Amino acid sequence: MVTSMENQANQEGVQPQRPDDEINLMDLLLVIARHNRFIIKLTAVAAILAVIYVLLQPNIYTGKTVILPPQQQGSSSASMLLGQLGGLAGITGGAMGIKAPGDLYVGMLKSRTVADALMQRLKLQELYEAKTMTAVRAALEGATVITTGKDGFITIEYSDKDPKLAAAIANAYVEELDGLVRAIAAKEALGRKAFYEKQLKEVRAGLDRAELEMKGFQEQNRVFRLGGASSLGGGGGMVLGATGEIPKAELEFVRIARDVKYHEMLLGAMAQQVSAATIDAAKDSTGIQVLDKALPPERESKPKRALIVLLATLAALFIGVIWAFIREAAERSRQDPGQAERINLLRRYFRRGC
Repeated sequence: MVTSMENQANQEGVQPQRPDDEINLMDLLLVIARHNRFIIKLTAVAAILAVIYVLLQPNIYTGKTVILPPQQQGSSSASMLLGQLGGLAGITGGAMGIKAPGDLYVGMLKSRTVADALMQRLKLQELYEAKTMTAVRAALEGATVITTGKDGFITIEYSDKDPKLAAAIANAYVEELDGLVRAIAAKEALGRKAFYEKQLKEVRAGLDRAELEMKGFQEQNRVFRLGGASSLGGGGGMVLGATGEIPKAELEFVRIARDVKYHEMLLGAMAQQVSAATIDAAKDSTGIQVLDKALPPERESKPKRALIVLLATLAALFIGVIWAFIREAAERSRQDPGQAERINLLRRYFRRGC
């Protein structure tokens, strides 16, 4: 393979590369030394421009607050709250995408409902001098970072030129989330209470009908239930009239008595559900705990001035070195006919490939 390539190169008028043409480390250092002035100037100019740029950039401060949302395990009120908020899945991205309880609350924090509440509460449209609400939402979203960790903690960070405003908006996120959770939980509890109250009325009406049927059966057949005896248990605690149909009357009595007992049990269960829903609607249902409240930061978070200057300087140095090698190759190609032929051969190879 190598021999064929050398033959082809010889046929096209290109001499094979000699050992003394090989590039070593000393050659590279000589190229850099030859163009050191340009490299130093380019690097220095880039560093100066980077310094000027970072000095002109305003300080950005980040307010940070950490909260712990209600967990599925723990207090019963927290578990009930998560169950009540399960209907929010459609608002926050769908229950299928929620892997942890914190994901639900992150979705709520990023919702338009919370954003609009913050804009109205803090008058952000005037603060940002924006013409539309959409622009304010975009600015608010761009300055906010909301994350959840494996430990379940939710971190809310807001960045602004004013450290006090950065802390205030970070804390306002928590307050708006707390209010939203309270409203949703109370609404769900009131809806559940109304549902069970309706069911309670229907169960009570069913019990009234069953008791009236029991009364009518007793009056018609003169059947009475003796104290301490139960026909349900087959104890024979019944006194029958002269109808002569004891088995039929007894079975009918058992059916009616069972219906009355069923409605009594159902009435008690519905009454408990109504009581629980009434308590849930009246009590404080929030379970959000603030672990670290946002305070006005003392030091800026952005820009990273030292890092920007360092990266700009290194990039300029790299560009300067690359330019030096390109220029050196161009000068050699002009001075060395053989090198020019190699370049022309390389161009022909590229043209064939295209």
